Amino acid sequence: MTTASTPTTRSQPRTLGLPGLLATLAALLLSVVSFAAAGIAIPDIGASLHASPAEQSLVVSVYSLGFAVPMVLGGRLGDLYGRRSLFLLGMAGFTLFSLVAALSPTVIVLIAARALTGVSAAAMVPQVLATITASTQGRERARAIALFGATAGGATAIGQILGGVLLSVPLLGAGWRMVFAVSVIMGVVAFLAALRWVPATSSPGHRSLDLIGTVLLGSALLSLLVPLSQGAALGWPAWCWALLVAVPVLFAAFWRRQLRLHRDDRVPLVPPPLFRLGSYRVGLVMALMLQSAFGAFTFLYALTTQTGLGWTPMHAALVLLPYALCFFVVSVWSGKLVPRFGFRRLLIIGGVIQAALLALTATSVFLQGADLNSWTLAASLVGVGIGQAFMFGPLVGAMIADVPPASAGAASGALQTTQQAAMGLGVAVAGGLLAAVTVGSVAPTGVTYTTALVVCMIVQATFAVAFALCALALPRR
Repeated sequence: MTTASTPTTRSQPRTLGLPGLLATLAALLLSVVSFAAAGIAIPDIGASLHASPAEQSLVVSVYSLGFAVPMVLGGRLGDLYGRRSLFLLGMAGFTLFSLVAALSPTVIVLIAARALTGVSAAAMVPQVLATITASTQGRERARAIALFGATAGGATAIGQILGGVLLSVPLLGAGWRMVFAVSVIMGVVAFLAALRWVPATSSPGHRSLDLIGTVLLGSALLSLLVPLSQGAALGWPAWCWALLVAVPVLFAAFWRRQLRLHRDDRVPLVPPPLFRLGSYRVGLVMALMLQSAFGAFTFLYALTTQTGLGWTPMHAALVLLPYALCFFVVSVWSGKLVPRFGFRRLLIIGGVIQAALLALTATSVFLQGADLNSWTLAASLVGVGIGQAFMFGPLVGAMIADVPPASAGAASGALQTTQQAAMGLGVAVAGGLLAAVTVGSVAPTGVTYTTALVVCMIVQATFAVAFALCALALPRR
């Protein structure tokens, strides 16, 4: 049902400012770092809480589900009731449930805490890009988007590095508790900073919410993400396939409802005019390719280095450090290049660079096999980071360039829902790839894992070429 009330108007600050930008980006950083660091800590959690493999998998997957499913709703609520209010509410919940996770006495409590942490992230994260869109313009927006891209892309590597460090500092009795305790400290600091510096923005208009559309979209995402995250661990039972078959039906029903609401001059959850913008429509396809390939790579990298090659979490994380630093620096620099070269050209350059460097890295990993050298891999990944830096930030900038501020929250929610679903899809496909190359292997070797990583990087390079070709369809400006 769609409800409505009297339109209201709020003053819209025109500038975000650097302190406000950093406070908002802290939400994005926290949400991704928490996911990546928790993934590194899973073996320690299993040993400490005597968790089964299925329970360990749920610690990771319920966060992703809680994050992705209500994301569009979180963006829409921010448009209607104030982005700053939703941001602060989400940050408070994220901090509180991170504390519960850090103190969890059992794995069941930890799983519940992680699910609620994900829901809290879904309230705060869509407000980041929406606030940037509503309160910046011109060069200031280009710089803000560059930092957004640097944060979004580099946070996974930062989370893995941070997880490796914290697992060696068991101040709370177990290293994994420190992973969640740090989120509490960072959350408190980010909340206070947002309270002081983040401007209040909203989308003046009818206070309406498409509840039926919310249920349809949530059901479609759950039907997609639950089988992808749990299917392999459960042996792909019939109900997983039934849910996957229902996915296109539910998405079609959701979209028909959005079109009907728009035709009737009511307020849909995702405004159909967004998809009339060529830059946004093509950008979603590019985001799907970029995030699914990236998710598969990070999953297989962690398994290959730690399980296949026997590296410690700290060792595996430190190899990513040059990549993360390079990605961040080049992402910030790319923001200064946007006014001169434009989003389209930078995206094409990024896709070509990444494709070439991934092919080179895949060749190196294949030739070394189980004798993979840390220094060689770290050096190769630096080049990959340069290509990705020209892909993440400029893509977001190109997508929101024509989005009106009134639809900023919905646009942000739809984009980040696509990114989360793509990450889950990439991890699921990577898991299937690993299973395929281990068929017939009683005890998979380091060569088995490196082979899977090589195949993943070749596919990722192919996606990078397709990404560059899609960029040709974007506006030249």
